[in-house]
Amino acid sequence: MPKNHLPLAIRTAFIVLVVLVWDFSVRFGWIDSLFLASPVHTAEKFAATTRIALPHLYATLTAFTVAFVSGVLLAAVAGFAISLSGYSYKVFMPLLVLGVTVPKVTLLPLFVLWFGIEKTTIIVYGALSAFFPMIINVMAASLEVKPNQVVLAKAMGCGKLQTFTKVIFPAMLPVLSSGCFYACNAALMGVFIVELALSRFGMGALVHDLAVTFRTAELYAAVILTAAITVAINMALWYAARHYSRWRA
Repeated sequence: MPKNHLPLAIRTAFIVLVVLVWDFSVRFGWIDSLFLASPVHTAEKFAATTRIALPHLYATLTAFTVAFVSGVLLAAVAGFAISLSGYSYKVFMPLLVLGVTVPKVTLLPLFVLWFGIEKTTIIVYGALSAFFPMIINVMAASLEVKPNQVVLAKAMGCGKLQTFTKVIFPAMLPVLSSGCFYACNAALMGVFIVELALSRFGMGALVHDLAVTFRTAELYAAVILTAAITVAINMALWYAARHYSRWRA
């Protein structure tokens, strides 16, 4: 076997091993099937669960998209504004880092008090979850701009807009794309947490309903579907971040 195929073979073998252990643990009664559905039973329920989940998936993706775009745009504007001044950077950077470290789930009761238990709470919480990792990356990206590059662009006759589009933004782009990746994860987690805790609609609400009614096979199918969509979104952003980071090498 070629060496470049060995990692793929190891990953495949590991996944097969996990599925076999999963199946045997249910088949031989090591774990009660009420709490762990077999892979076969889960696969049988996957198509029907997907049909049931489609409207919930649409609601979750809609809330996520609005929250992610809102959080990223607000973070980009605020981050660019703060980065224009070295003094503002020194003042606000510690506060923003604090905003990242504070567990936002502790603020969920306040969001319920302010916005109720409707979709607004889901979007605002998801947007806030995306805001802090994105604004930290926006401000970190501003440090990637070398002053001599800006001076050289101005010496070559570039105006402010040309300097931004041809020098400043390309220098910031790799870090910004990485920030979008982390903001995406945070927004997805935020939306799912609020749906799981409060909502009557969305993938979080569907997973909660399946869990409390002990529909174990459907629950596992819904979790796998949610994980697949999440991985697809994250991989798209990861490849984008990797693509825009190539030129720095």
